Amino acid sequence: MVNRIPPRLRPYYAFLITLAQTVADLSAVAVSFWFGYYVYIGSGAPAPQTPSEYWLIVAMAVGCYFLIFRILNLYEREISLLNVEELKKIFMATIWASFLFFGLAFYIRSVSLSRIMITVSIVTAGLLVYLERILFYRLHIWFHENGFSRENVLVYGAGYVGKHLVKRLSSSPGLGYLPIGFMDDDSQRFGQIVTFKDGGPRHGLLVFGGLDDLERVVKENQVREVFIAMPNATYERNLEIINKCRALGVSFSIVPNAYQQFVQKISATEIGGIPLLRNKSRKDTLGYLVAKRVLDFFISSLLIVALSPLLMVFSILIKIDSRGPVIFKQKRVGLRGKEFSFYKFRTMRVDAPKYALTPQSTDDPRITRVGRWLRRTSLDELPQLFNVFRGDMSLVGPRPEMPFIVEKYDELQRERLSVKPGITGVWQISCVRGEPIHENVEYDLFYIEHRSMLLDIAILLKTIAGVVRGIGAV
Repeated sequence: MVNRIPPRLRPYYAFLITLAQTVADLSAVAVSFWFGYYVYIGSGAPAPQTPSEYWLIVAMAVGCYFLIFRILNLYEREISLLNVEELKKIFMATIWASFLFFGLAFYIRSVSLSRIMITVSIVTAGLLVYLERILFYRLHIWFHENGFSRENVLVYGAGYVGKHLVKRLSSSPGLGYLPIGFMDDDSQRFGQIVTFKDGGPRHGLLVFGGLDDLERVVKENQVREVFIAMPNATYERNLEIINKCRALGVSFSIVPNAYQQFVQKISATEIGGIPLLRNKSRKDTLGYLVAKRVLDFFISSLLIVALSPLLMVFSILIKIDSRGPVIFKQKRVGLRGKEFSFYKFRTMRVDAPKYALTPQSTDDPRITRVGRWLRRTSLDELPQLFNVFRGDMSLVGPRPEMPFIVEKYDELQRERLSVKPGITGVWQISCVRGEPIHENVEYDLFYIEHRSMLLDIAILLKTIAGVVRGIGAV
């Protein structure tokens, strides 16, 4: 697996991709403001400026957006989980750039602005920048898969944490890392292929060997970095691996000990040059809780009324397809461990066990014909709007689990119960949504740590996009 970028050009790759992203962002802003201009004059209203005069306004808008994008670090290579943080930043950038633009326009007395024209421009700018960013993300993936923007890396540790790390690296192509295989201390794993059900390399990754094989593997595969993912290993063993990486001249990163206990709950800091890992706590403000509940109540009420004809059609189809009730009710565990009645359209046969594990395949014989289509499109979740209306659930939050699963939760997994469960969330829009929720707890912990109204809106938009594309559950 060779990097197709010539060695002399590799140091400039990050600069060139950032430059291209900047040009694309600012071009999207410029196009949006010209779109607003022509929409306004196309409505028959008199043009406030001539096209040549309007260039000043476009240039001012581009400058405002560029400054805010830089301040919000929208050009850093690190990409958050599923890019939801980037979408959140785009919303914030649109809002702050608008304030900055209007502030500058206030002091330029010769500039006359139409509220309609500028509103259309600002809304279009946010949408175009987001769509353009999606396109760049897809280009990152294409470059990544075809060897133009990747550095070959190894993951030392083929266990649970190592596999999850490979998934995260694979889903963040902007980082430029391509996992080519594993190393491990367990000799029984040598030569085995580690497979991934969702979210990892399609054909799996080979466990090349152990520490004694590291030099050979690094040289044969042009490895640039080793990710050490053995959080339960001793300090001495991790130090051995680190020293080996140093001797070979390759970079290394390490998953800290006690990873499972501290994931998403620590921050790195230093005191007088001494590095520290500090625990951090998150408390919701009253404003956020009130705004979230108002949004949940308003949207759920609106959708229940608007979709009532569709709900009726689905109910009839379910009745015709198989015997049994239209609505499937089940006890689920919500906020602070409180149980509630959870609603879905019935997608399985009436004689299927009520509290069995969720089907992992569309070929599961328990699923009905109509149910298979409802699950694939996620439309079986629509009755949960009533759960949101009642306040048992939110539109966005961790997926509620069944009581017998929650009983087996460890301390880390119980963190999911600290917020109200949701219809959709980070796990639901991820590439591992077909896997058990409790085995991918870091998605929910990411949401719990970073939750905000903007993040909720970003997740809702990604959910809508997934439903439109027909990406749902099995």
